[in-house]
Amino acid sequence: MALRNKGDFIINNTYTFTPKSLKPSFESLVAANSGRTDDGTMHIYWVLRRIRKLEIEMPPCTSAEAAAILDLVQGREYTITYWDILENDEKTITVYTSNSSADCYSGVIRNGLWQGLTFNAIEIAGEA
Repeated sequence: MALRNKGDFIINNTYTFTPKSLKPSFESLVAANSGRTDDGTMHIYWVLRRIRKLEIEMPPCTSAEAAAILDLVQGREYTITYWDILENDEKTITVYTSNSSADCYSGVIRNGLWQGLTFNAIEIAGEA
């Protein structure tokens, strides 16, 4: 399944959405024996590079919409397809979400309106 727009996301090739905001970050993991030697030279032994973490905020949504997205991601491993800034191309990665949150804007309007629904999609395996 391909993205319709560069701002879209697809979860598990079934659920397509456009987030309110996206904040990607990238981490690298080095081996325990990495570090500086007595002569001041840095020795880095990379284990993984470019571990992606996507901080995603959803636009305001109903209780049913919030429940649907949280059911797909919270405490789960899943695939997410998005436009990757490092590769300037569409990318699908396997991620997990351990934390998510939302603020109830109104319990009356549209059977509950939620805003600020955020979750992190953290890549399980970066690039070696």
